[in-house]
Amino acid sequence: MGRYENLGLIIIALLIAIGGMYSTKLLSLLMPFLTLVIIWVQGGLKNLPLHASSPIVFLLFLLSWAGLSIFWAENSTAATKTFMSLSVTFIFAFLFFSCLMRATPGLISKAYRVMKMAGYLLICLVVFQALIDTFHIEIFKTFRDTTYMMKPTGSILGLMAFVGCSFLWINDEKFLSFFSFLLLIPLICLTRCQTALYGILLAMCAFILSYAMPFWMTRISMVGSYTILILSPLLYTHFFPPAWVVKSPYFSWILNPSFFHRFLAWEFYSEKFFERPFLGWGVESSRYLPTEPYLAPGYENTFHPHNNGLQAYVELGIPGGILYALFFATLFWLVGKHVKDRLSVAVCNATLVFGFVEAVITHNVWRNYWLSLVTLTVGLIILFLKARESQLHAEVDHSKQALAH
Repeated sequence: MGRYENLGLIIIALLIAIGGMYSTKLLSLLMPFLTLVIIWVQGGLKNLPLHASSPIVFLLFLLSWAGLSIFWAENSTAATKTFMSLSVTFIFAFLFFSCLMRATPGLISKAYRVMKMAGYLLICLVVFQALIDTFHIEIFKTFRDTTYMMKPTGSILGLMAFVGCSFLWINDEKFLSFFSFLLLIPLICLTRCQTALYGILLAMCAFILSYAMPFWMTRISMVGSYTILILSPLLYTHFFPPAWVVKSPYFSWILNPSFFHRFLAWEFYSEKFFERPFLGWGVESSRYLPTEPYLAPGYENTFHPHNNGLQAYVELGIPGGILYALFFATLFWLVGKHVKDRLSVAVCNATLVFGFVEAVITHNVWRNYWLSLVTLTVGLIILFLKARESQLHAEVDHSKQALAH
């Protein structure tokens, strides 16, 4: 039985690594699959206590409003398809979190082994693909589209970085943890994902500050993320319009053509929001709003805003924008309420800061692979927090025994 179990864990790790590198859509299938496996291991749904936290409640309201918006969406067929896939993803994510909230030490140990194997397999694949691209190895020509293919891998590496390395740290693999983290920045550079590089640098700052002052950093992050998200349409039309950004010395060090392209898109979709501020254009309507092929000379129109908060506003109106802002802010609120250990707070805040950067600069809020990746990351954080709690309790018990003798 142990041999088959080990083989199963290796296969899961391999699928995660391949999904992270060559087929991000595979992550959309892996998350429900892992959920079903854990439900089966834990004895079925009848033994599963369901608990809805504040972020889950706001996400449910957001999903319900998205469902209603099908009636006025620009393309009702596309809107219905997106809503159905989101509903399935939400159900499995909710079950996944509920399962992990009652995870046993055995399940945590298995998840740790899968994380470790998947992480190093993914690192090998990134280096392998970078070599192919650099030396133009023709035998692997089908894998050469790295400009598009490797960028999502940067998001995966950054999102899993802090919880993965901290998991290694508390399992007494400190050198491996430190070495792995040092390796992350050059690996992210190999993926050519500029936003992931910005995200990991900001997340490192958040990690250090959260470890030094966990209470204040959590509150500042909660208020800051909520403020940015709630003001999204105003930010890109009044405070940071492209015409001002291109002349500003504050943005000159990061303002390459790709980043400026996003400012143009953010202004365009913000203006679309103000055309229908109360109901929005309907879920999955962003790709049908552009009427011109170019935002500006040399800059094609985009299929979505590359900004989750702004996309919630433009597609779901004011209710959608507010619900999304509340959803993200309550993630920090949960950290402040339930997580007290400095290392754990730092891991949670750094991961959320990286996720925030990717959410407001890169990803489509409705894409299943992104939502599944976030679900797997949050699940790993839940397991890390449980392992950390057990470690701290063991240290306290050991101290008490030492004092007793």
